[in-house]
Amino acid sequence: MNGMASHPTFAVALTQLGLIEAGGADAASFLQGQLSNDVRSVTPALAQLSSCNSAKGRMLAVLHVLRRDGTFLLELQRSLLESTLKRLRMFVLRSKVTLAESDGALFGLAGPGAAEVLAGMNLPAPAAPLACAWSGELCVTRRLGDAPRFTLLAPRAQAGALGRQLGQGAAAGTVDDWKRLEIEAGIPTVYPETQDRFVAQMCNLDTLGGISFDKGCYTGQEVIARVHYRGAVKRHMQARRLDAPAPAPGSKLEAGEVVDAAPLPGGGSIALVVAAAS
Repeated sequence: MNGMASHPTFAVALTQLGLIEAGGADAASFLQGQLSNDVRSVTPALAQLSSCNSAKGRMLAVLHVLRRDGTFLLELQRSLLESTLKRLRMFVLRSKVTLAESDGALFGLAGPGAAEVLAGMNLPAPAAPLACAWSGELCVTRRLGDAPRFTLLAPRAQAGALGRQLGQGAAAGTVDDWKRLEIEAGIPTVYPETQDRFVAQMCNLDTLGGISFDKGCYTGQEVIARVHYRGAVKRHMQARRLDAPAPAPGSKLEAGEVVDAAPLPGGGSIALVVAAAS
């Protein structure tokens, strides 16, 4: 579902997102045993969609994984940062890996003029989905979806200046504006209310490229692989337009169980719901 043509070009501080930094000699092998995707394919030029799962194969967080030299950055919902960090630290044991919250600042830039705004800031606009381009300590990442949409990651000390630059070329957006585009692109978000509720395939993480089925073992892999090879999931995430205010994540509607929802400018809302195939 693509409503980008109806949206102006806007920029927004993505304060709802947080970052976990994973470093050390064993960072890659450690994350390989914890996340659903193949961390070995993440490079400074290519990010990745992934998930952290319980032993039951249900998602505890949906992540975007970036790489800066030997360090990995895990972008996730800020409300899950503390619990995800605590859980990952439980599995460190003797691995040479450090895990900490990163103080990076994230901005979103979206709309038909997004690439031009970046060009005006002398920043690259990656063309391929999840492609990354670093300019010093600043990273521009193309988000999944058909229309141009980017995140900009910068050190916290640069956040004020970066926000002012974006404001010169784009309208001021809101977190709901960004959430609406995430929903239109079919990207699921896990919240505290929906942790450990959905198997990854229920939220289409497989079709979004967020699962590797040949990488080897990781937490939750047995259940996720069984679902894949036996086709055991009968409910899948779908986008629905509702004539009501945006329901809370985890709400149960006649249309299905709500993964995420956002208000629409003209009234009503758009939601991602997990429901039986129609």
